[in-house]
Amino acid sequence: MSFVLGLRLGRWGIAGFSVAALVSAFVQTAGFYQIAGHTAAERTAFGASMATLATQFVALFPPPIRPDTVGGYVEFRGIHPLAILFGVWALASAMGFARGDEERGIVEASLATGTSRIALVASRASAFVAAITAASAAAGAGFLAGVASGHETVELRGLIEDLALLVAVGFSCYGIALLVAQLVPARMAAAAAGGVLLALFLLNSLSRVFASLATWRWLSPFRYYDLGQPLPPGGYFDTRALLAMLGIGALTAAGAAVAFLRRDLGGALVNVPLRSHRPGYDASPTVLWYLPLARGLYERRAGLVAWTAGMAVLAIVFVSLTRTIVNVLLSVPALLPYLSSFVHQQLYPAVLGFTWFNVAQLLFAALAITYVARWSAEDDDGRLEIALSEPFSRAAIVVERMAVLILAALVITAVSGATLYYASHAEGIDLNPGRLVAASLMLVPFALVFAAAGSLLAAWNPRAAVGLLGAFAFASYLDTELGTIFKLPMWLQDLSAFKLFGTPLLTGIDGRNLALMMLLALAGLGSSILAMQRRDVGA
Repeated sequence: MSFVLGLRLGRWGIAGFSVAALVSAFVQTAGFYQIAGHTAAERTAFGASMATLATQFVALFPPPIRPDTVGGYVEFRGIHPLAILFGVWALASAMGFARGDEERGIVEASLATGTSRIALVASRASAFVAAITAASAAAGAGFLAGVASGHETVELRGLIEDLALLVAVGFSCYGIALLVAQLVPARMAAAAAGGVLLALFLLNSLSRVFASLATWRWLSPFRYYDLGQPLPPGGYFDTRALLAMLGIGALTAAGAAVAFLRRDLGGALVNVPLRSHRPGYDASPTVLWYLPLARGLYERRAGLVAWTAGMAVLAIVFVSLTRTIVNVLLSVPALLPYLSSFVHQQLYPAVLGFTWFNVAQLLFAALAITYVARWSAEDDDGRLEIALSEPFSRAAIVVERMAVLILAALVITAVSGATLYYASHAEGIDLNPGRLVAASLMLVPFALVFAAAGSLLAAWNPRAAVGLLGAFAFASYLDTELGTIFKLPMWLQDLSAFKLFGTPLLTGIDGRNLALMMLLALAGLGSSILAMQRRDVGA
């Protein structure tokens, strides 16, 4: 019963991520036949350009194998991003079970039926494996449909091996996140687990650039994922790497089950000793508690500190990577005529603006999703009902939520932008201060677009909000990636916040794009207020 319940509770996530995987694999595969050419010479030239492009993403993905073939191209542009997406899904699913279902009383109700804690963890982990297997199969179906549209065939064995790697890396991320969630207090679980997974990902990806990290990359499940690229012709599959990822998932899930046995519901295995004080029941005299925005930021202080510190560290990392990427680009003779046009436009800032702000956009979309997850949880755990009894109007609650997100985003952009500026100056890379400030501030309306869409989804169906918002964010990313390839209408491309963000570090802020982003955010905000007014709390 717990296995079926896990599938039922995660049905929106299964549907959303399966559709995202199917569409992503199909459009990337079909896009290959649109842009790669048809002759051997055209595809060889295309593969060389893709290999050069891959050097700018060294901090995200391993170098591609045979990008001149549909298998090599789709593995680099479609399958590897899905591994990151499934890692995020694993994090959200593990937090939903370990902490979200505890707050809603679902875990307590399951244990009341006589199900042991170990059996409950095993059944929910098995449910996630079944879910990610379904989503991986959907990606495989999308790839095969795309190959059929190009009137080609591929070897099924390589595809099956690639999908098995996706399942294994997702399962290992789920086990790690589930274990971390048992160790720390509930309010810190998502930030701690996300920080651990991000650190493991960067440990592996940055080891491709910084040799000093190579000694420790065996700790990361993403290292074992990189050891296999079976989809392209001449690719390879490492059975031991697959078993290592499955072993990591099984061991961490077992560790989470043992930790679950030893802690109280709602508690943590590792309790931080707090200073003893006499409990008081009088209202606090602090004036700040009468300010809704101050309350909202204080409640999310741990997450805000984690996001701010993490973005600052990543800014330093990407500044360090910039010189390596530029040196690789300059070493390619075919690119020298093109790159020479950038001499007067500062090549180093151009590369830094492209790499760092692309990653920053993804992280700010993730930030919006985490806030929407919190808003959705408040509908079930009673916090929304308490707020409405103060009394606050429903419209005021929606506006306050967005205002808290704006302030948090401003704090993160201020710290990460200042870090980027001083780290670049230390590396001898001169950035235009005005454009850097403008580019950093553009991340705030960018996050608002996704937050407003998530607010509407949370007001309409809280349980499905996170999964649907994740699918919306992924569709927006695909829109800007594939809009030019498939010649999509401009109005459809303008619905993507990734497209509207532009390149503000190089060209400044586009007033039209900023206005469109604000209009999208205001439309989502107004719609969410209307939806909130018409739905009963908990319905």
